[in-house]
Amino acid sequence: MRTFYQTFTRLTAAALIVAMSAAPGLAAKTTPATDKSTDVAAIPRAIPDLVPYTAFDPPKGVFDASKLTLSGDMRVRPEFRTNGNFSNNGDSNAFFSSQLIRLGFNYDVSPDVVFFLQPQVSNNWGSDSPSGNNPAGNITGAGNPGSTATDLFLRQGYMMVRNFVLPNLTLKAGRQLLAWGDHRIFGTFDWNNVGFAFDGVTMRYNHAQFPVELGWLRVAEGNCVPNAGGCTNGKASKGDGDILFVRMPMKFGSVAIEPAYIYEDGGSTTGGPGTSVGGTATGPVGGQQSNQQRSTVGGRVAFKQGMFDATGEGYWQFGELGVPGQASQTRINALAGHLDGGITLPVPMQPRIGAEINYATGSDPKNGGHTFSQLFPTNHIHFGYMDLMSWQNMLTYGGNLQLRPTAESHFEIAGHIMRLANEKDNWYTASQATFFNTPANNKEKSLGGEIDVVYTLFFQNNKVGWQVGYGHFFTGDYLKKNGFGTADQNWGYTQLWINF
Repeated sequence: MRTFYQTFTRLTAAALIVAMSAAPGLAAKTTPATDKSTDVAAIPRAIPDLVPYTAFDPPKGVFDASKLTLSGDMRVRPEFRTNGNFSNNGDSNAFFSSQLIRLGFNYDVSPDVVFFLQPQVSNNWGSDSPSGNNPAGNITGAGNPGSTATDLFLRQGYMMVRNFVLPNLTLKAGRQLLAWGDHRIFGTFDWNNVGFAFDGVTMRYNHAQFPVELGWLRVAEGNCVPNAGGCTNGKASKGDGDILFVRMPMKFGSVAIEPAYIYEDGGSTTGGPGTSVGGTATGPVGGQQSNQQRSTVGGRVAFKQGMFDATGEGYWQFGELGVPGQASQTRINALAGHLDGGITLPVPMQPRIGAEINYATGSDPKNGGHTFSQLFPTNHIHFGYMDLMSWQNMLTYGGNLQLRPTAESHFEIAGHIMRLANEKDNWYTASQATFFNTPANNKEKSLGGEIDVVYTLFFQNNKVGWQVGYGHFFTGDYLKKNGFGTADQNWGYTQLWINF
């Protein structure tokens, strides 16, 4: 089965690359008449030599500044956390300030052709350079599939072609963002100081009723170093991580229906799920381990009409996984589901009262294939703002109240009750790394409860945003009876964000 999918992945990637390369040549039915020799020397370009290459070279001196659009973001965020490992010894408190700067360059080559580049600088104030004594000290939270563990990196860099070969078909190739629905499976993870970005090719056919999205993402490369050159010979698929997907984000009146299928061959890391040291999440991002062939099928349904809104999202995963370097012998059979609903009252400040339930399967020591893998979500906006939970081996209940005190402000208070779905599996944080390894004799599922309060204010014509937030986690029997700790955890932050 794996051989079939590897072959299918290569054929899909090859077809997309060939289509991208051949389009300029196919657009010219005949070679234009010219008094210059068309027998030009080979130029290292992935474009067929059907017409002189000079036709594809950017002409000099014709840059049109009116076609260039600049965009930018800058964020500064101090935050603190006390009792990070739920102990009272004072050794698990933290305070730090993070900063990111982005600058986007969007150039419209033509109405249908776009060039986009977005470099980003991310760092923690006072931390060492990546080349210093603290190689990863400048990056907070989860890593990026594109190996961006540096101060300066490329967040996005792609070409986009509308009406590619066919009318209404849009192609995007290069490093890009991917966000589905409420960001539970694919998200930008913008709360993180780096976030998620993906190298690959995506396509969308913009049918009025039944749009279709396709994509191939390369999240790990086993033969090459991150930059140009450095590629070695050997088994072409060794160490690679690929994602193929198809999705249909449809809308019928007030109902959105978004079915999807995702196939993962390998993962974004060379190891398996993360481990924990003293309550601190370590290891790779979630369950994106290298030795897996995982299919995910499901989707999202959202409804909003008048005062009422509701969302349901669920997925089933199947396939095989194994210890890196060994045979894939463990069958995957995992589930995850989400349901929320709310009512917005037609009174001043537009209060919305909402409730939700989230569930994802976990595994026991005899079979590790039942733990749901959440791929690359924006978990900060789900399961509590303290980032202590992911959509893996969990059962949570939540409620929230949201208000608009003014047209430029937003207030929210939310609470969550958190439990394990399987008392034999681990506790996974928002980064999907293991927070605590569950003891073999554990009988407790109650992790605890969380309360969050967040206030946001926009001003200067919505170009500046200021936010302050606080969260408190009440420890449950899982922590107390297993000797992990009894102290409640506190967390808070304030951030200032400008954009243009």
